[in-house]
Amino acid sequence: MLIKYDLSKEVGIMRSIRSFLVELLLKMTKRKMNVHEFIEERRKINSVPYEVPAKLKHKYSITKDQSLPVDTYTMKSKSRSDERIVLYLPGGGYIEQPLTWHWHFLNHLTEQLNCTVYAAVYPKAPNHQCIDAIASVLIVYQHILKTVKPENITIMGDSAGGGLSLAFAQYLKEQGLPQPKDIILLSPWLDITLSSPEVMAMIDKEPMLNWDMLVASGKLYAGELPRSHYLVSPIHGEIKNLGEISVFIGTHEFFLPDARKFKEKAARQSVHINYIEYPKMNHVFPVFPIPEAKKALKQIVDIIKS
Repeated sequence: MLIKYDLSKEVGIMRSIRSFLVELLLKMTKRKMNVHEFIEERRKINSVPYEVPAKLKHKYSITKDQSLPVDTYTMKSKSRSDERIVLYLPGGGYIEQPLTWHWHFLNHLTEQLNCTVYAAVYPKAPNHQCIDAIASVLIVYQHILKTVKPENITIMGDSAGGGLSLAFAQYLKEQGLPQPKDIILLSPWLDITLSSPEVMAMIDKEPMLNWDMLVASGKLYAGELPRSHYLVSPIHGEIKNLGEISVFIGTHEFFLPDARKFKEKAARQSVHINYIEYPKMNHVFPVFPIPEAKKALKQIVDIIKS
């Protein structure tokens, strides 16, 4: 029997009209393709190197770092860009490439933080697995370490990229490599199985994500690793002695229960994290053109500057 997830405390909580309309649009456009067809479509698409659309490249002055063997794009602020570095890992269920709204968000982040953003387009399933993604991000991180100190680096990601960001920080600890100052997770995918009763109870309420597609993609991404391994389900990994962790999550997404479990785990282990939960917000809400996203972006900038 499924546990009903209680969101009754949200009654009466105000939200912007724009956020309501965005969520409505997400519900209307939610992907409903057959899982097998979806995976085969992505296999074909991911066999070709990703390229940022030309219009976005020009609009936001996005450049591809030709010195790296990993597909990595950079965005620089007009002033003091080298004082802070953000290594950003875009989401997409470990199977889809960056979307337009990723680049809009990163442009705002670059301008408000006066930083350089490295967006690493890590290898995707079903053509590649977790080990390939970790190896590629490590190459980019080591490249960044040649130019700035760890205390000037933030690792950030959304959704699958949020899960990968935390898993990568845990991998750095395991390998005895320097931690970044901050690890910022936007609606992170913390347990690749999405199997807890609380998650299952929220499936019908989720306006954006398709549970079946995510679970199938997660299995392919894990490859030969157990799905409980921290590299694919970082909620099971070590969280002590990492960079400062911040989590942004909305209550209208089924990643919420695992985010709350992660918060509880941190509390049990006396690990401080910045846990920021937004009522009535959808998955990865900070990247959408809504007032709540502007507030979240300011919080992100303040965390990195502190």
